[in-house]
Amino acid sequence: MEPIEDTLPVPEFCASCGAKLKGKYCRKCGEKKIVPERDFSLAKFFTQTFGHIIHFDSRFLGSFWLLFSKPGFLTTEWIAGRRVGYMKPWQLFVVAGLLFYFFLPNVTAYYASSRDLAAGYQEHDFLQNLFQYDVASALAQKAADQQISVETLTINLKTDTSRQSKTWLFLIIPFWGGLVYLFFRNKIPWLVPHLVFAMHGTTFFILLDLCFHALMAILGLKQIGQFILPVLMLLFAGYLTLATRRVYGSSVPESLWKSVAIVAGFGGLLVVYRQAVTVITLMGL
Repeated sequence: MEPIEDTLPVPEFCASCGAKLKGKYCRKCGEKKIVPERDFSLAKFFTQTFGHIIHFDSRFLGSFWLLFSKPGFLTTEWIAGRRVGYMKPWQLFVVAGLLFYFFLPNVTAYYASSRDLAAGYQEHDFLQNLFQYDVASALAQKAADQQISVETLTINLKTDTSRQSKTWLFLIIPFWGGLVYLFFRNKIPWLVPHLVFAMHGTTFFILLDLCFHALMAILGLKQIGQFILPVLMLLFAGYLTLATRRVYGSSVPESLWKSVAIVAGFGGLLVVYRQAVTVITLMGL
């Protein structure tokens, strides 16, 4: 049997872009030069695979630890260009969303119940039903069209809305990041760093919510679920005060009042988002 290096010669041109290779990497596109006796060995394959897993795990655990232990640190590092050792902001957000999606699939944190929206419409309560959408009539009409009971359609709506609410949560970030920009544009004149700050902040909020629900489940405290949001918002304001101090170099009084303001903005966006997700999902049933 011929040795592998004879049957698979070392390439002289890049497999991706076709440029002539010089050294271990293509100078045009960065593609790695494949050397069969090195890159096709089992030892190399397992070494690289294990190394990537360890590297990912260290960045994963380290980034989440820093997100909690040092508010604003990851954003500061991103702004400074020190990014290699940490997970990207969007990666952190996606992982947090997936954890929430799989471990707490039925939590109503990010969508409004059809019952609350129906009550808001009947009572002309614009806070409880911002769009003044007649949910009860819509449910009755769609149930008749589909020839199922309103109760069954309501259950289907809850299932679909729960899934959609976690899928589209990223839409809050550009709006909230824009609000953060309005408050701190004198510190950093570019929009993107404020969007990164908003992404890190939203990720922290999701994980904090996840931790609260997990703690409640362990301690059997489901009856205090209605108090979670006020407590979360209070802790979130404290967290953002520390984060804005680190990222924007603001004084304590400035960080405090601006953090309260942007938390209020986040809460308002969350209210709009929760109701919009339910209404849009119902319209699409």
